[in-house]
Parts: sequence; C-alpha cells; structure tokens
Amino acid sequence: MDIDNSRRWWPRLLPLLAATIAVGTDTWVVAGFLPALAADMGVSTATAGLSVTVFAASYALGAPVLAAVTSSARPRVVIAVALLILALANVVCAVSTGFALFLAGRIIAALAASVVTPAAGVLATRVADERHRGRALALVIAGLTIATALGVPVGHVLAATTSWRGALFAIAGLALVAAILIHTTAPNPPAGSPHRIADRLVPLTEPRALSILALTVLGMAAAYVPYAYIAKLSPDGHSGWFVAILTAYGIGAVVGSLTSGSLTDILGPTRTLAIAYALMAAAFLAMAVGPPAIVLVLAAAIWGAASWAQTPPQQHRLLDAMPTIGSVAIGTNASALYVGIALGNSLGALLFDAGTAVMCLVAAAGALAALLWNRTMSPTASHAEVAR
Repeated sequence: MDIDNSRRWWPRLLPLLAATIAVGTDTWVVAGFLPALAADMGVSTATAGLSVTVFAASYALGAPVLAAVTSSARPRVVIAVALLILALANVVCAVSTGFALFLAGRIIAALAASVVTPAAGVLATRVADERHRGRALALVIAGLTIATALGVPVGHVLAATTSWRGALFAIAGLALVAAILIHTTAPNPPAGSPHRIADRLVPLTEPRALSILALTVLGMAAAYVPYAYIAKLSPDGHSGWFVAILTAYGIGAVVGSLTSGSLTDILGPTRTLAIAYALMAAAFLAMAVGPPAIVLVLAAAIWGAASWAQTPPQQHRLLDAMPTIGSVAIGTNASALYVGIALGNSLGALLFDAGTAVMCLVAAAGALAALLWNRTMSPTASHAEVAR
C-alpha cells in the first residue's frame, strides 16, 4: 500500500477531486433541466426523470463488472480513459433527437462514472495515512457534492440561457479537462491484484458487510425520493427559488460530506450516521408542510448535508469489516449507493402525481427507518468507536 505519512497528503488528491467533480456534475445535471428535457423529447416530467433511475441502475450493475475488468490496469490510466468515455457519452446525449438515444447516452455515461468514483476512492486511501482515511475519502466524495453545489445550478442556468444540450456539451468539456489533469498530475501507483467478478461480490456473502450495504441502499433511497423532481418544490415554479434550492442543497452536501469525514474519525461511523439520519428526517418533515420559501431553502441545505454525510462513514465501516479487500468494499458500496438512488428515484416517479408533500413524508419515513437500522449496528462498532 502506497501511504504518504506526511501532513501534506491532501494536495495529491486534488486531481481526483477534479475527476469526481466531473462525474458528479454529469450524474446530477439532469435535475437542473428536467422540465426542458421532457418538453423537448415529448415525454412527461415523470418519464424524463426516469433517466436518473436508468443512470443509477446502470452504474450499480456496471461497477462490479468493470472494476474486475480494469483491476489489472494502473488506476490513473483507468480513470483518465473512463473520463474520456464520459465526455463522449455527453456528446451523444447532447445531439440526441429522441429519448431512446438520450437514455443510451446516459447508460454509457453511467458505466464510465462507475469506474471513476470507486477507483478514485481506492487511490485516496493509498495516498493518506490511516489516521486521515476518513478525511481522504470525504475529500474525494466532496467532488460529487461540489458538483451538486455548483454544477447543477450552473447546468440549470446554461440550459435556461442556451439549452439543455449546451449544458451537456459543457459537461463533456469538463470531463475532457479532468481526464487531462488525471493523466498528467495524479498519483500513479502500480496496478493492484486482478479480481474476478466473483471477487467483487464477496461482500454480498459476508453478513456484516451485507448489513452495511443494505443501510447504504436504504439511506440513499430515502435521500433521493424527491431529488429528480426538485423543481416541484419551488414555490409557484419560480426559477429563482429553484436555483436557490439547488444551490442550498449543494452547499449543504459539500459541508456534510467534509464534516462527516472528520466526525467519522472522531466519533465513529455509528454516531455520525445517527446525526445525519435524524437531520434528514427533520428536513423532509419540514419540507412536507409547505413552509415559506426561505425555510424551504434552509431545509434543502440540511437535506443535502445529511444525504452526503452518509458515504464516508459507510466506506469507513466497510474498510474496517473487510480490511484485506478494501478496493472491493469501496466499489461495492458505490454500487449500493446507486441502487439506493435508483430505488428512491423510482419511488419518486410513482409518487409524482401525489405531490411533493407525500414524497417528503415517504422520504422522512425512510430516514427514520435508516436511523433505527443504524442503531442495531452499534454493538459491532468500528475500531474508532471502540477506542473511544
């Protein structure tokens, strides 16, 4: 394992941050122009929102297979090539004239993204020492949350001022720049040991790991029930409030992911997740009652923080539970995360006609269920929690 024990570990992760910013912007950008996409493609908003489900499901299914296929290659090369494919996929989506071709492009983009994020997480753990592992993982995940803070609102503005196609061309350019940065500046350790697809599914046979992964699915499903349809939360469909809600969610996501890394190192995963799930449930309950716009923006910030506070502690738990196959554990958690997003978004589509209040109440119930599940895992707390 290539560990840098100095305090200057974080500058070496900045190229990985650029990669996950590109992936994150591509992952969530559709939420910024969903109504425009639906109108242009001649489909309903609920149907257009299923493109988020297709992306998430493709990511979840592709991650273990592609991780096994690429495990014998140098991670820097793998990430750079995947980013180039991501750029091409966005061009396909941008020039599509029918919804079927658009979905095909989103599937290609999801498969490319499913390679980038787990590889970046594994590379981060090889750069930082064990004491900073939670913070290193959080810094890489912060790329995804920075994308929700800046990329999605910017995508919405680009779509409003040019078109949603212009927003996708911009993301293609961002992915291309990230690929160049990775290829020229990222750490370049040797390839790891090759894995078979069966090796990637080992966590699914371990009760402790399976319980952790199931919690990831539940927590992310709760978080993403209303996300693709966030435009419906905007008071009277006002574009300014829509951007404000998206921006507040994204800023909260950045703060939540970075803070949860430090909290995981200090408090341990169980306590960190308890805080996150409680805040998530409270935010959804507040949003369900149709509060004033400014309160809705605040609740969106808490929602974003709680949603993205889940990933670092869950990754930390898996690394503790399966220390000899850390790359497999992180990759499997990424798949579970996107399974949760797909399930949550599908449920949101089913509840679309029932309204945002029902969506938020269902999401709050899911967050409370995750809080209870998390409590059952405390007797097998991580090493950090035992040490306390």
